[in-house]
Amino acid sequence: MAAIVRICVAFYGDDFTGSSENLAQFHRSGLRSKLYLRLPTVKELLHDAKDFQVLGIAGTARALDTRDMEAELAPAFELLGRLDCPFLQYKICSTFDSSETVGSLGRALELAPKYFGRRGTAVLPATPDFGRYTAFGQHFARYGADIERLDRHPSMSTHPRTPMTEADLRLHLARQSKMEFENIMLPALRNEEECRKRVKDAFNDGRGVIFDGAENADLRKTCKILWEISRNQSVFALAAQGLAQNLGAHLAENGIVPNLQDVQTVIHPVSRLLVLSGSCALQNGRQIDAAEAAGWKLVPLDPGALVDERHCAEAVQRIAPVIADALQRGQPAIVYTARGREGRLESGDQVPASVLGAVYSGLAKTLRAQVELSRVVFAGGDSSSYAVRVSGASALEISVFDKEQNSHVCRLSAPGDPSLDGLEVMLKGGQIGSDDYFLRALSGTR
Repeated sequence: MAAIVRICVAFYGDDFTGSSENLAQFHRSGLRSKLYLRLPTVKELLHDAKDFQVLGIAGTARALDTRDMEAELAPAFELLGRLDCPFLQYKICSTFDSSETVGSLGRALELAPKYFGRRGTAVLPATPDFGRYTAFGQHFARYGADIERLDRHPSMSTHPRTPMTEADLRLHLARQSKMEFENIMLPALRNEEECRKRVKDAFNDGRGVIFDGAENADLRKTCKILWEISRNQSVFALAAQGLAQNLGAHLAENGIVPNLQDVQTVIHPVSRLLVLSGSCALQNGRQIDAAEAAGWKLVPLDPGALVDERHCAEAVQRIAPVIADALQRGQPAIVYTARGREGRLESGDQVPASVLGAVYSGLAKTLRAQVELSRVVFAGGDSSSYAVRVSGASALEISVFDKEQNSHVCRLSAPGDPSLDGLEVMLKGGQIGSDDYFLRALSGTR
């Protein structure tokens, strides 16, 4: 029997949506998990490490220029380093979208040794349950009924900030980092002993390892090997939520984690729902279309009009009464910047995610105070990150995990702020969920 541990994994998430998804995947296996929405104090962090098995810090690095990433990552990495946790994860998007100038994964790799010391570096973006696969070093993502290589994916290859023009993950990382990487491809995963030896050798030589993953069985083997290695050599995993799902299951099923908690899997319906969408993803557009067909109130927001704080405040004042009226009449509502048509914003204008996040945070708090609103959906990784960060909430925990759609409901913690404390939020990446995602967020999963 493996040794019993308390704090198992600590992670930094490079956006809030992905961070909450990562937390939910650990939560689904019964691990007690908490996500900080602001940097905790050292005292708070060390205290929580006694009660929780997974701790995460939600960040915004995915949306930042490379030159700004150190200011974002340094204090978070310094805190996580205080935990002396042998298994650290830098939670990335499962589509691996990043570039030399925005959300650089290479920059994160450069900074990690400064705060965590030398660790074996593993790269694992595959998340089969979300339609993300790595095969022979190439990364793929589901698009409708098809599986597309990432550099040919209709949405990800044309992403407005981080278009994926290279599906070979080793070549993609070579543009951002001088670190050398070795591929562990599907045939090698079939031989566990060979795989373990190759990983150890690479880690000992200072090389990172990129793992294939076409199904959860592949990820389960990878997580088992990485966990075993981490008992003697600390691991830094650049990984999507597929790692959280399969590592959490490995820890739970093998009795490594004590005192697992019960997991609620049914989302209850609500009478009023507000969706705040900053995503230009094609799938998110389909979800808006489905809501429109169901008679929801749709309110477009022109990002080009969000020039400064005054214009943002005016947008909140202008839109809030319209949404409040719809909600009070029993009509769910969506505020959106794009419909996902060809992945473009409605006005064709870009707006900083921090600006849009401030508007959406203002709308959520204003409407919670005006109407009986118990649940809000934030759609879009970057804008959601900033909306939650500037809201004033300090942390969140998962209250429901919906296995049918890999969705989850979170409950915000904001002591002293009744406009936020206890509010249910669903944080959704643009490509996540079936066409009826928003409808299910309203009506529940029974």
